[in-house]
Amino acid sequence: MYYLYHIPGKKIGVTRDLSTRVTLIQGYKENEYEVLEQSDDIDYISDREIELQKSYGYKVDLKKYKNLKFNKMKINATEQTSTFDCPVNKLKGRLMDNVGLVWETTHGKFNISEDNIPWIIANVKTSMFNEGRSYIYNKAFYEAFFNPKDNVVVKNSK
Repeated sequence: MYYLYHIPGKKIGVTRDLSTRVTLIQGYKENEYEVLEQSDDIDYISDREIELQKSYGYKVDLKKYKNLKFNKMKINATEQTSTFDCPVNKLKGRLMDNVGLVWETTHGKFNISEDNIPWIIANVKTSMFNEGRSYIYNKAFYEAFFNPKDNVVVKNSK
């Protein structure tokens, strides 16, 4: 779900995660902003953001929300890890903006979902080569979310 929010006197913006983007990152309390609209249609919400920025007299974004770089997260998968082009402190918002993104690993196809984002955040590490990147271990992620569970009942032998 995309939220079109308004910080009176400041701006109109779009996010998928109000708590992280507006409250934590921008520093506004819930009573200091309002949700104008919400939609799961990124094309509609991107057009509506520009339209409302103009009608409220705010600075108009140069790029539509749907075309922003952070909406197209790049993930580099190696045999051991999946590396995100994002630092740990900004990863949750980026993941929320990329729900549904699929990438290929040696353990099969992985995807970002609202169910697995908390696991990613709890298990992510900062890259030792670049502080602006972060990673998870593929095997651990596979075991937590993608490995078919055995439904075999083990009988106790006496």
